[in-house]
Amino acid sequence: MPFARTITFSSQPEQPPTSWKERWAFYGFQFATEAYVVVALTSFIPITLEAMARESGRLYPEMTEPCVQHHTNSTSASLDVVSPQRCMLAIGKFYIDTASFALYITSLSVFIQALTVVSISAMADYGSYRKKQLLAFSCLGSVSTMLFGMIPWVWVVALMAVIANVSFGASVVCFNAYLPLLVRHDPAILAREEEIRETEEEIARLGDSYLQDDHQLAAEKEQALFSMRQQLELEKGRLSSDTSSRGFAAGYFGGILMLLVCLFISYKDKSSLRSLKFGIFLSGLWWAIFAFLAGRWLHPRPGRDLVLETPGSNKRQGAPWTALRYVSYSWQRVGSSIVQARKLPNVFAFLIMWIFTSDGYTTITNVALLFAKTSLRMPQSGLILLSLIVPICALLGTLAFPMLQQKLGFDQKQMTLLLLVLLLMVPLYGTLGLVLPFWPKLETTGEMFALATWFGFLVGSIQSYCRSIYGALVPRGQESQFFGLYAITDKGSSWLGPLVVAAITDATHEIRYAFVFLLVLLSLPPPILRWGVDLEQGRLDAEEAARADDAKAAASLRSADDADGSSEHARLLHP
Repeated sequence: MPFARTITFSSQPEQPPTSWKERWAFYGFQFATEAYVVVALTSFIPITLEAMARESGRLYPEMTEPCVQHHTNSTSASLDVVSPQRCMLAIGKFYIDTASFALYITSLSVFIQALTVVSISAMADYGSYRKKQLLAFSCLGSVSTMLFGMIPWVWVVALMAVIANVSFGASVVCFNAYLPLLVRHDPAILAREEEIRETEEEIARLGDSYLQDDHQLAAEKEQALFSMRQQLELEKGRLSSDTSSRGFAAGYFGGILMLLVCLFISYKDKSSLRSLKFGIFLSGLWWAIFAFLAGRWLHPRPGRDLVLETPGSNKRQGAPWTALRYVSYSWQRVGSSIVQARKLPNVFAFLIMWIFTSDGYTTITNVALLFAKTSLRMPQSGLILLSLIVPICALLGTLAFPMLQQKLGFDQKQMTLLLLVLLLMVPLYGTLGLVLPFWPKLETTGEMFALATWFGFLVGSIQSYCRSIYGALVPRGQESQFFGLYAITDKGSSWLGPLVVAAITDATHEIRYAFVFLLVLLSLPPPILRWGVDLEQGRLDAEEAARADDAKAAASLRSADDADGSSEHARLLHP
């Protein structure tokens, strides 16, 4: 693989102010992708994979009787679990629980997703590749999702699920990198920054004066400048939280609409596997249509041009070699990103917190419907209603918690801490049912719907606040690189939770023991955020890192100009 030896940067290109169209395009893209997340990824795909595996499975422990009796057409078979016995799927000489099968596929897709996110990060940061990758991966993911709904073979369907999830994760990296850019170039923020620059120039002019009154006026201006800078950071934080929350709200609204359509289809088709696969197909179609409509209004927002030169590069020209060099540089940059994150202690602590948080709520999302289907034996209509409750409550939560934040006077960190503690109540409830004889055992649909309501109300706001906080800690001009690291810590760990739960289920044939694992996992983020992350210092560190990066780019340009000048001088002397 041709590793980059010489790296040069262009200057930072001019960025247009954020328009209302681009802001709505940001909301629209999340409106498109969350239909896939809510309907396909977290709801129908796990159920469908389990159902298709069950049709090929055998009842535990004899492994002789088929799990599904008298099914002549798999696409119209009922999904209701009648037998309380566990169903096992043969893979060679080994057997795995059919509920574990969906979790193993999820773990595999998330692991590959993490590798992909690393590989594309450089192309998302430099040149005009960010928007191109966003649309390309949206196309691949939406097509794979639609194919999932059309193919009858379980292993091919599993492959489509992997491709769709990998593509979704890669597109989200490029999409998340837009958030700090939209905030930074908002007209109100630009006006405030211009006011600060004018004040700085006035202070410098007064400082050069010999008049005592001017020096006193300069001191007063410095006090005002300090307040203006504080107000600017506060406005950026509020705008970032508001934009992020509205994006998640738009996404959950799209997911709710699609789930309502799927609920109607399921009711008409009498809870068949065919109706679920058709719902998955529709979510892919929804993703494709609205993602490309939103893409029309999103500016490319290019970064600095990156020129990679390698030994023998003159012999290896063309798009494939250029892409390969970018991938090589992306992997080299992972190490430097980790090193740089270590130099930004608040970023590093936040990423550690995010590892446990994202793995925890992702595992709950992946396990909940499988638990309801296999342990509580809920019918398909109940499963779809359960899926519907979460995004509805998430939509309400993303709108309600920012208002609660203003009422309480909390900053972003305090609000996130509150949400994380409230989220911890979900696995705590399930764990207490295992160890306390008088505690409810989570054996009724009413309990499941109550927990889904609680979880849904929290999860959207947690995602929104965490993304907003991290965006404020990221150095300017390095959004895709650091959001790539954000996605790596997210996806690089989110395969672990489903894998552990799958192993627990295979070992015990009881999925509810996963609550103990989730309780331990979600107990870690609150103390890390409370004592490990200082938002004010983190913003200062990010600005200092951005200035250092600008200085490096300027030095690179001067070096390139000097080299060009020397070459021209040599050509004139020796024509």
